[in-house]
Amino acid sequence: MRRALLALLALFVLLAGAAFWLRGEGERSPAEAAATVTLLLGDGDGGGFEQAMLPGGIELPRDHGPHDDYRTEWWYFTGNLSTPEGREFGFQLTFFRFALGVAPLRQSGWASNQVYMAHFALTDKQASDHRVTERFARSAAGLAGVQAQPFRAWLDDWSARSTSEKFLPLELKASDATDGIGLSLSLAPGKPPVLQGENGLSAKGTAPGNASWYYSYTRMPATGFVVMDGQRYEVSGLAWLDREWSTSSLDADVVGWDWFSLQLEDGRDLMLYSLRQQDGTTAPQSAGSLVSADGARRALRRQDFVLEARRHWRSPHSGVSWPVEWRVMVPGEEIDLDVKAAPPDQEQNLTVRYWEGTVDVYPAAGGSRTGRGYMELTGYRLPPAKNPR
Repeated sequence: MRRALLALLALFVLLAGAAFWLRGEGERSPAEAAATVTLLLGDGDGGGFEQAMLPGGIELPRDHGPHDDYRTEWWYFTGNLSTPEGREFGFQLTFFRFALGVAPLRQSGWASNQVYMAHFALTDKQASDHRVTERFARSAAGLAGVQAQPFRAWLDDWSARSTSEKFLPLELKASDATDGIGLSLSLAPGKPPVLQGENGLSAKGTAPGNASWYYSYTRMPATGFVVMDGQRYEVSGLAWLDREWSTSSLDADVVGWDWFSLQLEDGRDLMLYSLRQQDGTTAPQSAGSLVSADGARRALRRQDFVLEARRHWRSPHSGVSWPVEWRVMVPGEEIDLDVKAAPPDQEQNLTVRYWEGTVDVYPAAGGSRTGRGYMELTGYRLPPAKNPR
């Protein structure tokens, strides 16, 4: 059943009608209309695709490029930026690839078994103004695609590309006239890439192959400009890149996850994710990493950290209640933080509904801000309707 729904979703994306079919049809509520991220990531059936099985399979720069023999992957850029005057912005630019099948649909210059989706979001923190938009295209006729060397990812005129033969520096460009947002950023080399999980193999479930290949660039200095309603702001800050590809990465009882990427002012970077199960417990494959100021990584297991939701915000758009303030603890590293969405309303009402946005980091004991970051929340839905009887 899950494979059939995934095929339907991919087909509608291919026809550029997915957003309408999934979000506006019939009597469904807003929270029921969007596809779930867990649906897209499968539950253990390879379906003829390759699967992430053994550690040590990542090779750079080769793996900056696409992996068409896996079902899904993404190039996920986020970051926090400031103007010289102190105005703050958060940004997200993500390129997703989905495979329709293991072979092209037909022999044609327009035929492709690869579909790309891109999300672009910009948040003006002072104005509490969050805007997000999405695009779809087939990997055919130059409409969208990714190449490894020199690196380039694009969908229409949205792009991320290397400006030399090396991967970094990178240039990010995106704009949307309808939503009045745009960005042009240069990402410089910072810390070296981090192989997440076990030497790049990030287990997300118990079944063989329920894993992803996963690496990150956790701290890249960013400079350039953003645009809100035609006004250009010169900015600088820090960006983060997450790279994952997989075929079936989640067990069937996982309903969603809470993910954090935090860049602390002491030079450390913290990534954590908690996989939520249907019975309300946390999957033992939940994990993370702590990257020191010099780039050294410490792997974190589920028992090494604690995540506590402290405050929820109910979306006026979907009715979903999202946990937007958290206490984040890594006792073995004396990390005890309050993580707060800034602003709470950073819900992504797209073909796939999720919460993704900029957060501020404070000491749990109180005090001034000690970092900034990004948070992603998936799988939260409206509570079941009460029986009137």
